[in-house]
Amino acid sequence: MNNPFNTLFGRLALMTVSLIVLVHITSILLVERDREGLAVTQAARALTLANQVQTKHRDASAAVASLLGLSFVDPHAALATGCPAPCTDTYGPFERDLRRRLPAGSHVVAGGDTLWVQFPPASHAKGGDASGNEWIALRNVVLPVSRYLGASTLTLALAIIVAVLGAWRLQRPLRQLAHAAREFRVGHRATAVQESGPREVRELIGDFNEMVHELELSEQERAVMLAGLAHDLRAPITRMQVRADLLPDEANRAGFMRDAESLSRIVTQFLDFARDAADPSPRTQVDQHCRRHYGDSLADEALVALKLQAGDGFSLPLVDLDRILSNLIENAFTYGDAPVEIATVSRQGSYTLTVRDHGAGIPPDQLERALRPFVRLDAARGGDAHCGLGLAIVRRLARYNGGSFAAANVAGGGFAVTLTFGEAARSA
Repeated sequence: MNNPFNTLFGRLALMTVSLIVLVHITSILLVERDREGLAVTQAARALTLANQVQTKHRDASAAVASLLGLSFVDPHAALATGCPAPCTDTYGPFERDLRRRLPAGSHVVAGGDTLWVQFPPASHAKGGDASGNEWIALRNVVLPVSRYLGASTLTLALAIIVAVLGAWRLQRPLRQLAHAAREFRVGHRATAVQESGPREVRELIGDFNEMVHELELSEQERAVMLAGLAHDLRAPITRMQVRADLLPDEANRAGFMRDAESLSRIVTQFLDFARDAADPSPRTQVDQHCRRHYGDSLADEALVALKLQAGDGFSLPLVDLDRILSNLIENAFTYGDAPVEIATVSRQGSYTLTVRDHGAGIPPDQLERALRPFVRLDAARGGDAHCGLGLAIVRRLARYNGGSFAAANVAGGGFAVTLTFGEAARSA
C-alpha cells in the first residue's frame, strides 16, 4: 500500500498542518495563560475599587457601578438575580487566582460570563454594616472556556483547510508534469502542460514542454526518413524478385529469392516502426485469431502451445495483432526454444497477452538494451532479415492500442513478453 505522506502533497500538508497545530497549542498554553492573568488583575482592581466606594462613599457607588459595569445585589436576592445556585464558591483556575488577590474570606462564584464576589464583613465599614455584605456582580469578565475553545477550534479547522488547499494547489502543477513525463516515457503522445504555480515550477514546465516538442519533431523526422527509405526500396526489391525468378539455375534462383524476401521483411519492419498510430483495420477477437492461425493449422503442439482464457471480449485491430504475434513468435523461434506458449487472460477489466519461449533467455544486464530499436544482441544474425526492430515494434503497437509492454526472463527458463490492455481492448 502506498504511503499517502510519501508524496509532495502529503508532506506539504503534514508540515503545514503540524505547524498550525503547534502554534495553536502554544497559543492555548502561553497566550491564554497571560490573558487570564490580565483578566484576573483587572477584575481584582475593579472589585476592590467598588468595595471601597461602597464602604466609604455609598452615594457614589451607583455611578462607579455603572462605570465599571457591575452591580450591588442584596444577599437575599442573589439567587433571584442570577447567582448560580446554590451561590457558593466555585474553584476554577480563574476563581482561585482571583481569590488570592482579594481579602481572606471573600466568596467568588463564576456563572457564565458574570462573576459574583462577596467581600468579608471585616473589609467593610466599622461596626460590620450588614449592607456592606452585599454581592458584587461583575459582568462580561469571564468568558466560558467552551466559548473560547469553540472559537479556537473553528479557527484551527479553517486554518487546516486553507493549508491543505494551498498544498494541493502548489503540488498540482508538479503532479500534472509528472503525469505528462510518465506518459511521454512510455511512448504516449504528451500534451503540453499548462504553466502554473511558482516561478521555478513554471520555468520547469516550460522547459519540459519545449523538450517534448523538440523530441517529437526529431521522432517525426526519423519516422519520415525511415518510411521514405522503405518505400524507395520496395520497387527495386520487387524488380530483384522478378529477375531472380527468371534465372535458369535453381540454386541461384532460390538464393536470390531468399535474399529478396529478407530485404522485403526488413522494409516491412521499417514501415511498421515508422508508424505513429494504431492500424484502422477491423478488430478481431484475439483468442479466435490465435486458434485459427497457431492452433488448428499446426498439428505439432510441441512447437506452439495455446493457453487462451481471455474469452470473446478481448479484441485488437487485425493488422496490429498479426504483426504483434508474428514478431514475438519469430523472435521466440529465432532466439529461444520450442514450445512457444501463447496465453491470454482476463483479469479485473484488463486483458493480458503473453508469448513465452523456453530458451536460455536474455542476460539481465542486456535486457534493457535488447528492447532498443536497431539493437541486436547476436550480431551474427544480422544478415538473416533481423534488424533489431521486433520488440521495439511490438512495444509501439501495444502502446498505440492503449496497452503496456513488459519483458522479462522466466524463473523456470525462457523469455516472456507480456502485453496488458485496458478497456480499449474490449469488444463492442
